[in-house]
Amino acid sequence: MPSKTGSPRSEASGKDAGRKPTTKGQDVNGALRRAYESTVDEAIPQSLLDLLGKLD
Repeated sequence: MPSKTGSPRSEASGKDAGRKPTTKGQDVNGALRRAYESTVDEAIPQSLLDLLGKLD
């Protein structure tokens, strides 16, 4: 019996690959991007830097 290759998830993503994101999707994308950028910009606490220094 022949097996079906690929998963339904990958087939669906192929169909949606060229589709423009919805407004709700854009809102979620923007919120995630802002959360990521604010996390990247945070200073590393000195106590964590001291702990990492002990590993060297």
